[in-house]
Amino acid sequence: MDKKKLLLVEDDLFLRDLYNETLLTAGYAVDLAVNGQEAYDKIKAGGYDLVLLDIVLPIMDGIQVMEKLKEEQIQLTNKCTVFLTNLDNEADIKKALDLGNGYIIKSQITPADLLNEVKNYLDSLNQKTSPTN
Repeated sequence: MDKKKLLLVEDDLFLRDLYNETLLTAGYAVDLAVNGQEAYDKIKAGGYDLVLLDIVLPIMDGIQVMEKLKEEQIQLTNKCTVFLTNLDNEADIKKALDLGNGYIIKSQITPADLLNEVKNYLDSLNQKTSPTN
């Protein structure tokens, strides 16, 4: 079975290293981006099973990245985009869910929780693409 390819967009060095190591250890192929422009370029290029996208980023925030891609009507080849952020107010969550597939609040999860969330999102994708459904 092919490794699932993830894009982790996180500007905080500690969290980026922690999440990257956690995901790599679990057997995922992980690509990294540290700011909104890098995220935009990599998401636009596509090919990810799952994008974990922070909202508060240098250059362009995660919401702006997704809005720009939507505005440009880019046909994305990524299967799922989940916002991974510490913003937890209703307006941010609603806006993010309008642009992506999920929302995870970093301050409320451990690395093990992150792995469970990633697995759940990927499993739900597999169920949608399964020929038996």
